[in-house]
Amino acid sequence: MSDKTKPSFSKALFSGVLLDELVFPYPEMEAEEAEDLKMMQDTFKKFAEDNIDSEKIDENSKIPDEVLNSLKELGFMGLSVPEEYGGFGLSATAYTKMFELFGGVDPSLAITLGAHQSIGYKALVLYGNEAQKKKYLPKLSSGEMLAAYCLTEPGAGSDAAGIQTRAIRDDKNGVYILNGSKIWITNGGIADFFTVFAKEEIIDKNGEKKDKISAFLVTRDMGGVTSGKEENKLGLKGSSTTEVFFEDVKVPIENLLGERGKGFKIAMNVLNNGRLGLAGGSIGALKVLLKEALGHISQRKQFKKTLSEFEMIKEKVAQITIDLFATESMIYLTSGLVDSGEVDYSLESAMCKVRATEISWIGLNECLQMVGGLGFMKEYPYQRYLRDGRINMIFEGTNEILRMFTALAGIQERGQVLRKIGTALKEPIKGYGVLTDYAAEWIKGRISTERIQDVHKSLSTAKVQFETWAKNLHFSAERALMHNGKKIIYREMIQKRLADAATDLYAMIAVISRVDSLITKKGEEKAANEINMCTIFCDQAWRRVRRNLLMVDSNNDKGMSKLSDFIVEEKKYPFEA
Repeated sequence: MSDKTKPSFSKALFSGVLLDELVFPYPEMEAEEAEDLKMMQDTFKKFAEDNIDSEKIDENSKIPDEVLNSLKELGFMGLSVPEEYGGFGLSATAYTKMFELFGGVDPSLAITLGAHQSIGYKALVLYGNEAQKKKYLPKLSSGEMLAAYCLTEPGAGSDAAGIQTRAIRDDKNGVYILNGSKIWITNGGIADFFTVFAKEEIIDKNGEKKDKISAFLVTRDMGGVTSGKEENKLGLKGSSTTEVFFEDVKVPIENLLGERGKGFKIAMNVLNNGRLGLAGGSIGALKVLLKEALGHISQRKQFKKTLSEFEMIKEKVAQITIDLFATESMIYLTSGLVDSGEVDYSLESAMCKVRATEISWIGLNECLQMVGGLGFMKEYPYQRYLRDGRINMIFEGTNEILRMFTALAGIQERGQVLRKIGTALKEPIKGYGVLTDYAAEWIKGRISTERIQDVHKSLSTAKVQFETWAKNLHFSAERALMHNGKKIIYREMIQKRLADAATDLYAMIAVISRVDSLITKKGEEKAANEINMCTIFCDQAWRRVRRNLLMVDSNNDKGMSKLSDFIVEEKKYPFEA
């Protein structure tokens, strides 16, 4: 994203500003692309119906070569590649909808396709120069080359800055010498093209030598690139996951991606971009399994009633549906932000990934619960979808790390304001202007609040709930900063509450915007179910927000930390009855 990037809706929310023009009206795909997308979806559905046997893929721990080859021929390897390089050049919305479909058909296949294009060659699309794109993108788009993303190492997972793989620049011979290894690389055993992140020594403007991360385009035919054995995984058994080794690999200097020392930023932006595909795939899997469960509970009888007639089953079905609707609303609002141009969507994509993977995991588990013992049996798909779905909360940034990112990035701007205030307090005469500006803002915030644009009257309660608790997020974030100062980076339990509150608020505004647009489009009566879901979801969400924000100030964090330290020291559960 450029320096002209518009502000993030959610970052602004932390500062008490409602940028409703970013989220209203709810985005829609252009008619021509929507029509093209439907044709692509229909093509894939027909192909999957005739050729993809997920049970066999899981049993054999391999996607058949003929399946991958056919998908290459159909063009599904180049969905996000611009048309001038042989791809479809799909928008973020269309791309995410395709991955929703892939995730529902077979998660192993979805992750293979996603590792190839959501992250494998995405850095090349975003940061490559023209020569690099012309050289590699046509082959990646056609599937002649498969891609993998190489960031994680044995000693560097979420702490990506701790990577040890090194690249030594040899200007005389025009190459980098690359050495190191990467672990848990999806497509590691079948890829020919790798986006690799490695440290190199760079002399800064002060003449000091410093290790910085750079990004490189590496191909297997350069020599010295080998793959380890296939990992024996809990789920996603059909996908290839291996260690990848780089031993004295001679990488041409022209294969440096972007600027020297800017690799960390490239890595993070690729993951920001790729998280929407993962979110889409997660809800796609849940939609398919919900449909499977609905077929069972509508037929299966107990005590002379179908399972679907029991209230506790009704609650499960309704909650899964509400969670899907809200999360889907978040995802496609965010993809719309991406498609609209230069908008900072880093927080929103992280929120979508966290929410989608968690409601999917809970929902898949509930689908299995609804069908009872049948769901535990291997011949039915429930256990497989559950196993496949578990990794999604770890992939592409663990949900814990993404919560920390959401909270800390959200309060960063507010922290800069408060630092100015701290300086002003030390020199009150010089800082008079800063202090009076802050006082005016503080008073204004307590007697009024910004409001989102008018929405349909049926959504007025949800609107007020959002506005009220959006204001409280701002105040809670500020209090957390004032009470903790720089130590806020270590107060992860507080960060989690702020992140979860912000995520619920973003989900609320996404649902309100979507339903308001639907009412405009088809009328209140025909949107009755959507209005009902909006009402229920927002009522549930504001209560969660309230609880999380109250616990920013009053909580049991010290007691929890003390207990955890004791248990870790004991190395067991020591309280036998």
